[in-house]
Order: sequence, then structure tokens, then C-alpha cells
Amino acid sequence: MITDAAIKNAVHSHHLFAALGQGELEQLLGSAARIQLAPQETLFRQGDVAKRFYLVIQGHLQLYRTSLQGQDKVIEVVREGRTFAEALMFSQQASYPVSAQAVSECILVSFDSEIYLGLLKRNADACIAIMAAMSVRLRKDLNEVELLSVQNAQSRLLLFLMRNLKRTGDNQGVVELDIPKRVLASRLSIQPETFSRLMKKMLTEGLIRECRGAIHIDDIGQLYASANIPLEDAQLQATAMPCERINILTLSN
Repeated sequence: MITDAAIKNAVHSHHLFAALGQGELEQLLGSAARIQLAPQETLFRQGDVAKRFYLVIQGHLQLYRTSLQGQDKVIEVVREGRTFAEALMFSQQASYPVSAQAVSECILVSFDSEIYLGLLKRNADACIAIMAAMSVRLRKDLNEVELLSVQNAQSRLLLFLMRNLKRTGDNQGVVELDIPKRVLASRLSIQPETFSRLMKKMLTEGLIRECRGAIHIDDIGQLYASANIPLEDAQLQATAMPCERINILTLSN
């Protein structure tokens, strides 16, 4: 049961729960639980029985799949204010298709899927809210497919930088970092050693600077010219399908 007022407010303000009446919300919170995870602690593993979904109150988690060869591939990084595993209710999938592990210290709220599904069956507004959320998730997945379809590792990294760039001038920008580089490399389907080599090359050539958890780009045009990518093409790809920001944290690989 959730009794903390701040957490209850965070739940009620989330679009998946905002359409619930007070009685419905109290019913849902009555079966909910607060979970705290340390960095690198596992919430559930691929193949575990899927009976609950989650809201991140604080911190970051990575959702990843493990191949038959034992290699982990990061599918998504879930940040504060985001839910995950709720779609399994509708597909009636019995097990989690991914593993979930904390990247940083995390506080989550765990919800009973069956109870929430029962509330949806009686509340059309809540159904519309979750349909909208799933549409956003689908668009994000399409953006991910588009990004990963770029075959060259350097091009994938540069497109990522362009899509997550915050302009600080006409030809300057910064990309904020708040999850490990190894996680970003996995999401971009780049081997960690290749990712490190690309970053080192750009640093050595003065194309980027790393400072206080951010990548600074002093000459955006020069960065893309170094890879023979016209800046106009990179900007077009970055804006054609706006994607949700993916953040990274400067840690050793």
C-alpha cells in the first residue's frame, strides 16, 4: 500500500492514472508497493512472470535482453516519471521479454496489472489515456529502428548527438549526459571498444569536449564534415522524426 503523499501525488499526476476517480485510485494504490533499488540491482529478469508494471519516481533503469550467446542488448532506458511493462497487460504476455536493472539509485512504484486492467474496463477516459501513451511509445520505437538502421557506427553516434543536441549558439551545442556510456553504446548497437575509440578520436581531434557530465560541440559543422556528412542532411534526419531525448552519464566504459 502506498501512503506517502508525494508518491501519491506523482501517481495521480501521471497520464495513465489522472483519469481515475479517487476511489479507483485508492483501490489501485492499496495493492501498489514502493520499491527502492541500489545501482546495478535487478528488478526482474527476462522470462520472469509478468504480473506487475512500474512507475519510476526517481532514478534510471535499463531494460535489456540477453541473447543465446550471453550478450546483453539495452532496449530502453526508463527515466523518472515514466512507466514500463504496462503493455504486457493487453497482449496477455505471461512473462517479461526483457530484464530490468537499476542504472542509478531508484525509487519505483509497483502496480498490480490485473487490478489496473479491471479499472480500465470500467473507465473509458483511462483507456484513451493509455492508448495515447502507447502511441507515443510506438513512435519512439519507430525512431529507434530508424536510428539503428544506419549501418555505420560513427554515423549512428553522430545522428544520436544531433538528435539530442541543445543549441548554445549558431554553430555550437551541448548534449547532457546521465546514463553510462556502455548503456548508450548498447542502445546504438556499437561495441563498447568501438564507442570508446570513436569518442577518443573526436576528443583528440578537438571536435568535442567532455566536461561535468556533458559533451560540448564547439563547431557542429566541422564535426559532421569530419565524417563526410553534410550538416543539412544530419539536421534533416534529426528533425524528420523528432525523438525523445536519451541521456548518458560520463562513466568509464
